[in-house]
Amino acid sequence: MANSVLVQIIQDGVRNSTVKITGELDTSDVAVYTVLDITTLNQSGNGQKPTKVMVMHIDYAIASGLEVVLDWHANTNIALLPIAGRGKMTYLSFGGLQNNAGAGVNGNIDLYTIGYTSGKMVFSVILELIKEGGTL
Repeated sequence: MANSVLVQIIQDGVRNSTVKITGELDTSDVAVYTVLDITTLNQSGNGQKPTKVMVMHIDYAIASGLEVVLDWHANTNIALLPIAGRGKMTYLSFGGLQNNAGAGVNGNIDLYTIGYTSGKMVFSVILELIKEGGTL
C-alpha cells in the first residue's frame, strides 16, 4: 500500500468553510501536499470565490511521534502551524490566523509530515475557516 491523504470539504458556506484532512502513512513521511485549494471554495460554483482564508479553529489527532506541518502556500511557503498529539486550538479571541505569505501567495494551504518511523501512522485535522476577499 502507499501513503494516502484525503481531503473533504464538510462545509462551504457564504463566509465559513470546514475542511477535514485525514492521512494514513505506511511507507514514508508525506511530502508537501496541497490540502486546501482555494479555488474549490465557492459553494459549488454558486458563491463568492475567496482569495484566501483565516484559520479560526483546529481539531487534530496525530499518531505519537508524528508531526503535521501546515503552511501557507507561496513562492517560499510560510509556516502556518506545526501540530502534534491530540487537541483543539481556537483563535477567535484575536481574529484568527491570517495568511501572511508574501510573493506568490495564492490562498492555498499545504501540509507535510515529519517523524514517520515504521508501520501505519495516521492523522486527522479539521480546519474551521473564514473566507476572505473574492468576487462573484
